[in-house]
Amino acid sequence: MAARVSPKMKANVKMLVEERDRLLAQVEALKHKISGLELAISMLDRDDAGQSVATDTSKRGNAKALLIDLLKEAGTTGLNANSAVEIAARRGIKLERGTAASNLSRMKAEGAVSYDGEKYRLPEFARTLRVIPPPPTYPPMPGSKASSSS
Repeated sequence: MAARVSPKMKANVKMLVEERDRLLAQVEALKHKISGLELAISMLDRDDAGQSVATDTSKRGNAKALLIDLLKEAGTTGLNANSAVEIAARRGIKLERGTAASNLSRMKAEGAVSYDGEKYRLPEFARTLRVIPPPPTYPPMPGSKASSSS
């Protein structure tokens, strides 16, 4: 039998989830700063032969690994194909929207990610807090001690 979750416990869990989300946002911001620095370094390091700064994800397996990395970075926020393309572009990586969409859909079918209708998330970041409602209360039966004590 499942135990009821007290309001205090719910408040504590909510506070912890909010703190985790705040820290994940800070981690994401730092990762973006690092990505920007890496992009700047790669632009300065590229030779004069006209090499492209953007890395192509056309090799098999690169897109899936990239998406898993992006999903880890996104944490509880999650992402969709469009946001994955945008984040990859900020990293200097070329990711086609169709490639992102099909890989995310495939990973959902494999059970590697969850999808809530808007965003994909890794299982460790999916919000699954289940609150068990209190049992229903029924009026006292006619003739019982509770109804005759008035």
